[in-house]
Amino acid sequence: MLKITLINPPQSTRYPQPPLGLALIAAILEKEGYPISLLDANALQLKPENVSKSISDADVVGITAVTPTIGTALSIARNLKKDKPNLKIIIGGPHVTLLSEETLNSSSDVDIIVRGEGDETVIELLRAMGEKRPLDNIAGISYKDAEGKIIHTPARTSTVDMDSLPYPAFHLLPWQKYRPHPPHGMSLPFAAIVTSRGCPYRCAYCSKPVFGSKFRAQSPERVVAEMAYLKESFGIKEIAFYDDSFTLDKKRVHAIADEIIEKGLKIAWTCETRVNLVDKELLEHMRKAGCYAVAYGIESASPEIVEILQKDITLEQVETAVRFSREVGIQVIGYFMLGSPGDTPETIRRTIDFAKKLKVDFAQFSVTTPFPGTELYEIYMRDKKENIPWDKFIYADMNNPAAPVFESEKLSRKDLQTWVSRAYRDFYLRPSYVWQRLRRCTSWGEIKMNFKGFLMLLKSL
Repeated sequence: MLKITLINPPQSTRYPQPPLGLALIAAILEKEGYPISLLDANALQLKPENVSKSISDADVVGITAVTPTIGTALSIARNLKKDKPNLKIIIGGPHVTLLSEETLNSSSDVDIIVRGEGDETVIELLRAMGEKRPLDNIAGISYKDAEGKIIHTPARTSTVDMDSLPYPAFHLLPWQKYRPHPPHGMSLPFAAIVTSRGCPYRCAYCSKPVFGSKFRAQSPERVVAEMAYLKESFGIKEIAFYDDSFTLDKKRVHAIADEIIEKGLKIAWTCETRVNLVDKELLEHMRKAGCYAVAYGIESASPEIVEILQKDITLEQVETAVRFSREVGIQVIGYFMLGSPGDTPETIRRTIDFAKKLKVDFAQFSVTTPFPGTELYEIYMRDKKENIPWDKFIYADMNNPAAPVFESEKLSRKDLQTWVSRAYRDFYLRPSYVWQRLRRCTSWGEIKMNFKGFLMLLKSL
């Protein structure tokens, strides 16, 4: 049977997160009986040129890639082929799903691209490779034929039952290395879970090449069973739900909270959602079930910019969601974007003031980034003549001061970098905010998390 190694490429971060998609593929292949190993080069801080030394007897290597890591992924593929010419290299992820032709044209080291959801595709693909059968009847892949012609098979329509998916192969990950980004991390060790796929909303900065727009979710029983498994098997004390909009189905979240409470599962957790998808009753129930923080995408204090971003929310909904969260005892993380279409120094100033007025517990200010496949990419990059490397397409914020990939007549790249620093300084270095945080600290874990966040802020400023 083919021996498989899966690789998560390294990237510049002080807070490595578990590669859940890769860990799920590993679990699926392990269930099928394949000898499988997983190398998280990001958590292990391996350089691309050293990854090959960590691969021993694999027949097939699978690499995942998002836009900022595609260059590193291709570099790893190049080094692997140089050392092991007969090795088959498969690459998957959002970037290559969107730009499969560009990827295959730019690299002769990649043998096959898996587009979209890979749960079923990888099984069919590896069976065909093991039996040396043609690949042209496997949906959802791209590759070059013997003549060098690029073949794109039809897209795969996913019918996977979410509850049938195994738990991600957490046992193959260096899970002690994962560090939640403050303000997450009240209790350690930490893990992350994704319980749903697809988002029906149409935000202009969001691309959905892998999971699409149709919402599909695991049952409350399946969700809580995985939480209990992580606690019992690895001693996990905190979980972050990385669903796009965790509370999209309020009835399901109520049922998850009921299940946690009924089972007496004592575990802290956080989630991300939209301000129009919560109410006070739901937030109160979540708090009783262990939720201590919710992150909301607020983006801007300008209704016109919010409309351009197609957020489909109002500032009144933002204020209500934040107020309800604080009233029930849930901390609020507000995500704000600077440099969106229509932004000016005046609208950015208004956004910073709005964050302060809301009294969110934590604010994250980042420069709007036009990722491939989004409407923002078409707006910002369509007529750009400069060739910007893909590794520059990262959110520039306090933790990552990279230069923005675009600028406008009103805001230069340097202006945007200055505004991000100013936003953090103005929001966090206020006596009223410091007093707010001191009053909020009720546990040793919270004190440590706030201290880490403060050191991170000082280092960045």
